[in-house]
Amino acid sequence: MEKRTATLLIAAISIALLGLLGIQVKWVRDTLLLKNAQYNEAIDNALIAVSDRLERAEARHGLARLPAGGPGLDPWPATHPGTLDSLGTSGPLDGADLDELLRGLLTAGMLRDIRERIDPKLLDSLVHEELHLRHIEGGARYAVFTHNGGAVLAGPGVGADTVALLGSMHRVQLFRNDWPQDGAERATWWLHLDVPGQPGVLLRSAWPMLAASLLFLLLIAAVFGYTLRTMFRQKRLGDIKNDLVNNLTHELKTPISTISLACEALTDPGMPKDEGQVQMFTGMIKEETKRLGLLVESVLLSAITDQGGMRLRLSDVDMHALLAEVARNASLQAEKRGGRILFTPGAELAHVHGDRTFLTSIFYNLIDNAVKYCTVSPVVRITTRSDAQALTIEVRDNGIGIPHSEQGKIFDRLYRVPTGNVHNVKGFGLGLSYVKSVVDRHGGTIRVESGTAPGEQGTGSRFIITLPFEHGAQDRHTAVRG
Repeated sequence: MEKRTATLLIAAISIALLGLLGIQVKWVRDTLLLKNAQYNEAIDNALIAVSDRLERAEARHGLARLPAGGPGLDPWPATHPGTLDSLGTSGPLDGADLDELLRGLLTAGMLRDIRERIDPKLLDSLVHEELHLRHIEGGARYAVFTHNGGAVLAGPGVGADTVALLGSMHRVQLFRNDWPQDGAERATWWLHLDVPGQPGVLLRSAWPMLAASLLFLLLIAAVFGYTLRTMFRQKRLGDIKNDLVNNLTHELKTPISTISLACEALTDPGMPKDEGQVQMFTGMIKEETKRLGLLVESVLLSAITDQGGMRLRLSDVDMHALLAEVARNASLQAEKRGGRILFTPGAELAHVHGDRTFLTSIFYNLIDNAVKYCTVSPVVRITTRSDAQALTIEVRDNGIGIPHSEQGKIFDRLYRVPTGNVHNVKGFGLGLSYVKSVVDRHGGTIRVESGTAPGEQGTGSRFIITLPFEHGAQDRHTAVRG
């Protein structure tokens, strides 16, 4: 993917994600505002219902106190024209008489003190009942105030602290149908109510929606992040592979040219050839052929790892014998630079179930790296130890070491640690990736230790490989054969 295309794609996805986030935030905000408005409306409706029921209760109480056979009042049939429910008069009532009767009843109630007009238990019952009908819980606090803010009745738990209630936005006028008295200012009373914890109630009611929205946003962000990471990783791998092809082309041309020149020299009849020259040319051909073989092997290792084509031929492998053979054969490479390879077996259990060919190749890779990345005479020490579950093999060198910042990447394919001033090291970054693949296929682990503190380098490296036994402690006697 071209850089410009990738940039445009990232920008488009980022804008879409931010837009979606903005829409989601606005939607959640609007939903909470709507729920808050509905909640407040439900409280106000409950207050209006309480006021109406109080007024009806007072009217019923006033009618119940009328004498059944008082002056001018006699029972009349409920269906008689001009009757008032079960109450009658000595004759039919016209509209004026009814109006006067009702005015007299209500005026009589108005003249009573507000504390007598309101039964505290009834008010408390009505408040909680109306709120419960509208699914509003949470210990409501209420009080009755005069028009000038004086508290005349407070609900349970309010006490003398009525300042907060006086400022509540939820209030309703009580006895709204009182007639004003002639020549006197009409008295008004207000019921104020407060429901503590309203924001928490709203959040709890909206919690499933908020949680789902947050979950989906996090999922989208995670997928977006993973996509970006994959894109950058693929781009990086593409760049590395291009470098690999260029480097491989260069590396292949050099030995081919050298072999070609040596062959021409050997076959040129005009060039004098003594025994020393012939050995020199044949030695050149041998070394360059070996170099070509290593290059081809690197490419094959890459292909095997890529395609998952590693097929293990499992058998019982004596790791002590295998490591002794590897150390003996690789010693020539170290001795050319004045170094040595030391193998010290220390494991009681030395047999594992694995593929001998692949296991051999990983230790050749580790030793080859240890020798190449060393600025002094290389010394490689191989030791083993075991417990009831696994065999542990440690390969320690005295090379340039690996910085702490690079240790997490050395097992990645095509990755090569920057070598500073060491410019004579050739390779493609495939060896350690191959080593880890083989160890993983055998159910083992590999880790590296280099330096004693972050940033420290030059103290060598330790590669610790752990290979599990097939039968563990149960096969202890069978496994001790090395």
